[in-house]
Amino acid sequence: MNPYAVLGIDKDASNKEIIQAAALGMRQRRHDAKTIAQAQKKLLDPVSRACWTFIHFFDFEDAKKRLERELDEILTAYDNTEGDDGFGAPCLGIFDGHHGQ
Repeated sequence: MNPYAVLGIDKDASNKEIIQAAALGMRQRRHDAKTIAQAQKKLLDPVSRACWTFIHFFDFEDAKKRLERELDEILTAYDNTEGDDGFGAPCLGIFDGHHGQ
């Protein structure tokens, strides 16, 4: 449940606006009273609100693209390693018997 959507407010709403939106939601019966009360409670608690704001408003696309790019680089490096057994991961080069000599 997205408490912001339930109450029909944006992430910058004040506590007063949260309470007003909950009262309006109860009058308009857009959601059941329990759902509206839970949404209001989640957004009036500062820690809970920070978590819900992060979950519903953080843009994960940049992080996802960066992670995909890093994984592609790792897999490309892994595919380009030399080794008869096919398991010559570049990060395991320290175990090739030449380390420390």
